[in-house]
Amino acid sequence: MFRTIKSKFVTITVLFILLSVGIPTTFLIYQFRENFKERSYIMVETTIDVILNCINRSMLREEKNIQQIVNQYAENDYIKHIRVFDHDGIILYSDHPNDVNKKVHDVSPNHNIPYNLKTRRIDILNDDHVYFATQPVYNLPECQRCHKESDIIAYLDIDTNLSVAETRFYTGSRHMIFLAIAIVVILLIGFISFFNVFINKPVKKVINALDEVDHGNINTKISYKSDDEFGILAHHFNQMTTHINESHEQIESMHFEQLQRADKLVTLGELAAEMAHEINNPTAVIMSRADYLQMEAEDNKKLKPYNEDLEVILSQASKISKITGNILKYGKKRSKDFQKINLIQVIQETINILEPRFQKKGITIDLDIQCQNCYIYGDSSQCEQVVTNLLNNAVDAIGQDGNIRIRLIPDGNEHCLLQIDDDGPGMDEHTRKQIFSPFFTTKTADKGTGLGLYIVKNICHNHDAQISCESKINEGATFSIKFKKMIDEG
Repeated sequence: MFRTIKSKFVTITVLFILLSVGIPTTFLIYQFRENFKERSYIMVETTIDVILNCINRSMLREEKNIQQIVNQYAENDYIKHIRVFDHDGIILYSDHPNDVNKKVHDVSPNHNIPYNLKTRRIDILNDDHVYFATQPVYNLPECQRCHKESDIIAYLDIDTNLSVAETRFYTGSRHMIFLAIAIVVILLIGFISFFNVFINKPVKKVINALDEVDHGNINTKISYKSDDEFGILAHHFNQMTTHINESHEQIESMHFEQLQRADKLVTLGELAAEMAHEINNPTAVIMSRADYLQMEAEDNKKLKPYNEDLEVILSQASKISKITGNILKYGKKRSKDFQKINLIQVIQETINILEPRFQKKGITIDLDIQCQNCYIYGDSSQCEQVVTNLLNNAVDAIGQDGNIRIRLIPDGNEHCLLQIDDDGPGMDEHTRKQIFSPFFTTKTADKGTGLGLYIVKNICHNHDAQISCESKINEGATFSIKFKKMIDEG
């Protein structure tokens, strides 16, 4: 029920309006009721005192015109009944002649008047808002010469109707309640309409736009005319989709270029493998012929002067064979197979593959192996790809005539740490934080795809290894990979 902003807003608004309108209205009606009730009590008591005084004066003058007094005051609009009854409840005087000599309880059963009442009593009939008062008529000393009773002679009973002011008040009270209800309804409709127009509608527009973007429509725009918060939100949303669209186009363009480059690299790799295979055949012939001539030189004095030259030919041909063999080995597709591998062997084979490039660039390799053995559980081709990528990046960073240091050191009993340092130009903090992101590269378009270190990080993740980089401007870079060693080392 309260999952949406609208349901929460409506609930809180209803409670707020009911409290802010209901409490003051209830308080005002209560105060008015109490004030009118007190006023009515005063009017009833005043009427009783006036009538009782008139009756006493009449009795003292021995006029005994009590019925006339009752009839006279009964003519007032706010007086409903006036009765005088004795201890037995027999009505002696009344503004209605038919009530005389009848029991007061028979005439007015709702009064519940006790015959032994000692003090003044004023009650109200809540259904009719009618006040009825009963006053004992005491035997005053000056009246005792005629009346022998020592205490109460009779009882005066007065019923009053609502005055015009009281009638208007009670009618106004009902109208005030209806007015409060109308105010609550108007405020509720006003608040909900305001919420729907200025809050709910713009929020739905933003949500629908986000759904469109989520479904792939990054050209979605939100139309807005106001300069309020929702207008600002719509403006920023439109800017966001514009930037996303531009970035998407750039990524698509870059992705297409990288795919083209990757396709060229695949083709170039296949050509290199075929060329290496083709070179191996004449190289083998050269080596076999040179070896044959070297063997013949042992018996043939004419060939002995060429023995040193033959040794050079064999040595250089062997190097050619070794290079083409490494190319064929690296270019061969291998199935991903996690098994026990020797990390030291992987490093050494990778250095052998890249040795021609190191020599061409005049880069010196400093290999520092401090582990007697370092066996890990992984895929040898993927680990070789990691080392190759890091070494190639180091060569590209150095450019010409530099040093690369490769260290493999123990890191506790369960891990070994591979570090590759270069003395290149280094990188700033902003660049260092982005190097593992896909398609990020500082190289020119013809040299880098921006995927190398991204792939390296994923391979490390697959091997449960942590890779990190430390670098500062003009201080080179250090890549560290922490591998988990196998317990069963051999």
